[in-house]
Amino acid sequence: MSFKLTECMMSKKKFNSRNVTCMIFEGISYVAATITVLILILIIGKIAIEAIPSLTPYFLLTPESKTKGFGGGIANAVVGTFLIATISTMLATPFAVGTAIYLKKYSKDGFLVRSFSFMIDVLAGTPSIVLGIFGLMFLVFYTGFFTGGFSLMTGSIALSILILPVIERAAEEALDTVPSDIEEASYALGANKWETISKVTIPYALSGIITGIILSAGRAAGESAVVILTAGYSQFLPEFKVASSEKLVFGIKVYPFQDLVGTLPINIYHAYQFPNLVSPSEGFAAAFVLIVIVMVINVVTRLIVWRHRIG
Repeated sequence: MSFKLTECMMSKKKFNSRNVTCMIFEGISYVAATITVLILILIIGKIAIEAIPSLTPYFLLTPESKTKGFGGGIANAVVGTFLIATISTMLATPFAVGTAIYLKKYSKDGFLVRSFSFMIDVLAGTPSIVLGIFGLMFLVFYTGFFTGGFSLMTGSIALSILILPVIERAAEEALDTVPSDIEEASYALGANKWETISKVTIPYALSGIITGIILSAGRAAGESAVVILTAGYSQFLPEFKVASSEKLVFGIKVYPFQDLVGTLPINIYHAYQFPNLVSPSEGFAAAFVLIVIVMVINVVTRLIVWRHRIG
């Protein structure tokens, strides 16, 4: 009897000790999450407070070319940011999704495939400044007769290389979620491999792929190093036209693709590069607008994931 009582007390003590350990780690996790959220609120709050004097309809809707000197308006930068983020995402998506489909559905495990996957990881970890220098040397100087030098096209190509591995990994993870049962059922009904991939696998994984694409667009919108070294900057709103140019291939220049383009990251950089010409409040206002754009992109991504889970 005494032996059973002692065993029961030891078991109860062990149970309580486990609860205490669980509570400690739960508390640490809660504190870490709280600190993270407070830091985010502090950063956004500071930027918002500093930006309030410049956050006016005139500042948001007027291009810098219509104001006196530097600053005064960011409409050109907002439009340019949307253009460069959209085009770079459109360029990267086919290559990224195609690569993911090949690695997951067509390739056989081997040295070549593992090496290829490793190189994608290396590309994903490459610092953006390195890709910016590559874009400057190759796209701006060596192929400037085609890209237009510092231009929307150059910046979009360089950014597409930056975000390609992000979309590729997201597509791979989405393809991994497809149950093998439904693919096998497709084969059993007489469908070939491509028909199964195009009509069963991709539709099932589509929300995950779209999530990766949207997140990559947000990454492209907020990137600065690559854009500074490849896209240049323009105070004017992008124009859609074709003009003659002896320096470019075929003797024509296609606007805005082969022309300079303004973006929000460079606009923010100018506010601190020329503090005597641009009000610091305008730099904070441009930063706040960029944060809002990225937040909207992330909210859209969350909604897509939530809708997929509900569905």
